[in-house]
Amino acid sequence: MRDVLARNWWTFALRGVFAIIFGLLAWFWPAEVLVALVYLFAAYSLIDGVTALYSIFTEGGSSRWPALLFEGVLGVGAAIIAILLPALTALSIIYVIAAWALILGILRIVSAIRLREEIDNEWMLALSGAASIIFGVILFVNPGEGALALIWVFGIWAIVLGVALIVLGFRFRGGSPVTA
Repeated sequence: MRDVLARNWWTFALRGVFAIIFGLLAWFWPAEVLVALVYLFAAYSLIDGVTALYSIFTEGGSSRWPALLFEGVLGVGAAIIAILLPALTALSIIYVIAAWALILGILRIVSAIRLREEIDNEWMLALSGAASIIFGVILFVNPGEGALALIWVFGIWAIVLGVALIVLGFRFRGGSPVTA
C-alpha cells in the first residue's frame, strides 16, 4: 500500500491545490460561490430526476414505478426552482440549516439535563446545545449574513483540508510513514 501511495502522491497534492483554490474563491467571492453551489445542486437534482424517470421505462412493469415517478418529478421540479429562483433556493437552504441547528440545540440541552446524574461535565453538552440555538437564531434573523458566514467557514475548511492534503502528498512522495 505504501508503494501505491508513494506513486500517487501527486493526486493528494493536486486535490489539496484545488481545495485551497476553492477556499480562496469562497473567501473573496462568497456570493458567487453560493450561487455556483445552488446551480450545482440544480444540475445534480436534474440529472437525478431525469435518471429516475428514465428508469420507469427501462424497468418495464416494475412495482417501483410510482416511487420512481415521484423521485423524478421531485428532482426535475427542484432543479427548475433552483434555476429559476436561485436566491430563494439559497435562502431555503439557510433556513433548513437554521431549523436543524435549533432542533439540534434543543435536543442537546434536553440530553444534558437528562444525563446530568449519569455523566460528568454535562454542561459542555448543554453549552454546545446553546451554541447551536444561537447559531440557528442568527441564521433565521439574518439569513443573508448567515449565508455569507457559512461560505466563509466552508472556505476555511477547504483551505485547511487543502494544506493537509498537500502535506500528506509530499509525505507520501518522500516515503515517510503516514503515522510519523
